[in-house]
Amino acid sequence: MITNDRALKYHHLEWVLGHPRFGLLMMALICMSFTHNQMLALTLFVLFTAEIVMRIALLRRKIKLNPYRSSTNRKIEVLLLTIDTIAVASLLVTVLNIHIPAEDLALARLMRGVYLLRSIRFIRYFDLHSAMFSPTYGMFISLVILISFFATDMMLSAIIIFFFIELSVRLIIMRSINFESRRDKITEWAFWWLDLIATIFMLPFITGFGYSSALRMLRLARLLRPWKIIVRNLMEVLREGQFMQEINLIVLFLAILSIGGGVAATLLFTDFDYTLGLYHKPIEHEVLSAIWFAFRLLTDPGNSVIYPGSISLAVFSIFAVILGVFIFSFFIGIGANIVSGLMRRLRNEALQVKNHMVILGWTPASPYIVHQLRIISDRSFARLKVVLLHHEDHPPAELINEKWVTYRQGAIDTSTDLRRINIGSAKQALMMLPEARSEAVSLAHSFYNLMAIRKENQRIKLSIAIPGMDHPRLNTHRHMLQVGWDNHGKYDQPTVILSEADFRATAFCNILRYSDFDQVLQRLMIPELMDESALQLASWNAELRRNENNQWQIPTPDGKYSADIQSIRANMFRRGVILLGIITDDWEIIPIYALDDQYVESLQLHALIGIAISDIALYDEAVFCIRESMSDRTLAMEEEPEAAVMVEDIDSLGLTLVEAEARMKLLVVGWVGSLPLLLKRLLRFYHELDLTILDNLSEEEVNNERTYIERRISDQPGMEELINIKIKPWNFNDMECLREHVKDANHIILSRASSMQDDAYAMISMVLSHIITITKDEEVTPQIFPVMENREQASMLQTELFEFELPADVHVTVPNEFYGIYVAHTSFHMYAVEEESDYQMKRVFRHTLDKLMSDSGENADMGLKIFSVSTPLPEDEMDLFNSLKEAGYIWIGYTLNTVYKQDDQIGDAINTVFPRQKYFSCKRQNQIVINPNGTPYSRRAWLTNRENIVELITIGGDSDVELF
Repeated sequence: MITNDRALKYHHLEWVLGHPRFGLLMMALICMSFTHNQMLALTLFVLFTAEIVMRIALLRRKIKLNPYRSSTNRKIEVLLLTIDTIAVASLLVTVLNIHIPAEDLALARLMRGVYLLRSIRFIRYFDLHSAMFSPTYGMFISLVILISFFATDMMLSAIIIFFFIELSVRLIIMRSINFESRRDKITEWAFWWLDLIATIFMLPFITGFGYSSALRMLRLARLLRPWKIIVRNLMEVLREGQFMQEINLIVLFLAILSIGGGVAATLLFTDFDYTLGLYHKPIEHEVLSAIWFAFRLLTDPGNSVIYPGSISLAVFSIFAVILGVFIFSFFIGIGANIVSGLMRRLRNEALQVKNHMVILGWTPASPYIVHQLRIISDRSFARLKVVLLHHEDHPPAELINEKWVTYRQGAIDTSTDLRRINIGSAKQALMMLPEARSEAVSLAHSFYNLMAIRKENQRIKLSIAIPGMDHPRLNTHRHMLQVGWDNHGKYDQPTVILSEADFRATAFCNILRYSDFDQVLQRLMIPELMDESALQLASWNAELRRNENNQWQIPTPDGKYSADIQSIRANMFRRGVILLGIITDDWEIIPIYALDDQYVESLQLHALIGIAISDIALYDEAVFCIRESMSDRTLAMEEEPEAAVMVEDIDSLGLTLVEAEARMKLLVVGWVGSLPLLLKRLLRFYHELDLTILDNLSEEEVNNERTYIERRISDQPGMEELINIKIKPWNFNDMECLREHVKDANHIILSRASSMQDDAYAMISMVLSHIITITKDEEVTPQIFPVMENREQASMLQTELFEFELPADVHVTVPNEFYGIYVAHTSFHMYAVEEESDYQMKRVFRHTLDKLMSDSGENADMGLKIFSVSTPLPEDEMDLFNSLKEAGYIWIGYTLNTVYKQDDQIGDAINTVFPRQKYFSCKRQNQIVINPNGTPYSRRAWLTNRENIVELITIGGDSDVELF
């Protein structure tokens, strides 16, 4: 078998170079480089040079494609590579053992500066780009600025170098920022120019200039920014809490006691020395001395009278101490409240972060969205910065371990709170709307929040996750949130509405037809493991033309090479990349198997779509295979007669396409959202549908539920005749009542009771246990789908079920997780767009997923097709690939009846030194292989577990005619 792991090696390399442990290791080596050992310096010079060469190779590979080619990250990487090169070159001072005569002070000072340059490599491993606008960084800069005024020699040189690097990074960042207002832009650039002037006049050879000291003082202006924020928030805390009135009251009370006590003391203790002998002069009996003594006694209780001279003085001191402690506790309490309020406001202070993603609101799917955003950010090495705005005082508990997410409290429809998260400089916003009382309320909040967001940032890319449907409410509107008074296109900006109700109905429909549908789609969107392949898009500006043999010829983007796209498809599959289709100039997705149905002579391409470990892997392997096909050996192979290639029919291989039965008997135990919409989806593939619902409902609620379902499905004539609906009240306790319904059903959805909001997983597990017993007793094998609220509950149930041999198939599903992955995938690719011209191409991702999920109507040309395997498959996977190719299918993976072990030695070694997630959260994922040649362990799984394959996962068109 021909294999090439170049793409995987690059992926491993980038992961290692970006790992925190690698950064710590390199910083330790940089510290070691300050020794004067020549052999050590030479070794480090070789190691650092090798690292720079690898980083340059990664950069050259990644800049072939957008959005990285035009991103800020590329510009910063070029700057860091320049810094790395200078720093490593400074090691030559030690390697060559260069000595400078002591009398040549200027040259000696220059060489010390060159020697010190090796320290600037620390900048790479501190992620200055992400920390640039944090409050902590502002305080750190303030400290460095103050130190710079008395630093000398090497410390001063280090500070000057740091300031110049910081200015360079800020320059790159600010040139790519969309500032909230012109005032903000002028302010930021003014501070940058002030810092530049001040830094220039810190240079040793300019310090003799007449006004250099004054110009260096300009940098102090930056100190005003953090302290201005602290003082402003302190004044607001005092004003909001009305602490001044309390402080004035305590001060007046203390003044009265001090004056009254002093006057009384002069009358009662005429011989007492109120100075306590601290001054060598006669005892004074002035009232002022007594008042001051009383004030000290009250504010510093216990420390004024060392030893009382009389009983009356002791009693007075005890009373004063108790009263003083009581008064002082008032000051402590007020001060604690002020400090607490100040810290609360500082934690909710306006952010200065730029080019970030904001999440507005929090729903049950939000934890999965945040988690998946972190995974896809790590996979693409994007260093995503996320800010969450929510109305709760404290961040959600799920964010405790997500330290990379910044939380701010506030309302998502208020301009003040939106400015607090600096939405004006954000790249993308995700609005999460919770479940509302009605669709009208949800629609109203969506519309108003849209206006509030566009007011602060008109061009921001916006995705909106809504609980209801996303259809327009007027026939003349193009989408749900169209603004009626927008006559000049103000709101014609990138906006995606993601309907949770529509997604859940479509997801359940597909899961009922193919139980692992959600797991396969999750792998194609955002795989949990770094080595796994996913759906990728690579820009490809070229013209696809037919040759004289009516074959489609695909050229490289530079036009130097071309080859038959079908042969390229096979070669790419060998090398671990699956070509799914092309994207034309009008953004139409044409599957690779449908090219022969295009009755045109040429097609202008915008992009290729496929399954690979990264988008650059898809691009590189396509270019490589096209170039290789032009070699003499490949041309000679193409001249051989086609009859020499024997392709077996898929029937002879024991493959049977899994199709829906004519009649579905669906038992729903508990509550399922979007049920009427789910029924409509199911009737696209089933001729009849028997629905039985068991739930903890009263008779009145049963009638209301039946009326609601019948009303919702009656909008399509004839549909109600194909559905037989039974709704029965059930208390989730009379298990024998389940028997007759389980015996007749071929699909069972097991969910929480409609009246239950908490601890639903316990009820589902208990009912599932009884259903399993009934299937044993009645010898029936329905497919059972427990619906869990979160992945932790699902994993525990899966772990338990995997230990036993079950009489029926049980497929645990987590709809919130599936929906969260879909939203995160869509939102991240909107965020990743650097130029407006790339946005249309990124939209293809969502349209491709819609095709794979809908599998009907206009999307019927591209859907998941599953083949059951009844006989051993051929040893050469290319024989199977060619057979499926001839039948019009794209082979993307397979399912095993056992768990396969990912035991690649190189991958295990990398995971040991530089840890990353090694196992799937869902146990079912460990039986699914996507991209059979994508990784060493997937190829090994084919060689060692081929006899355990029970299903083939393919993509193909649908020739069936749907009923509705």
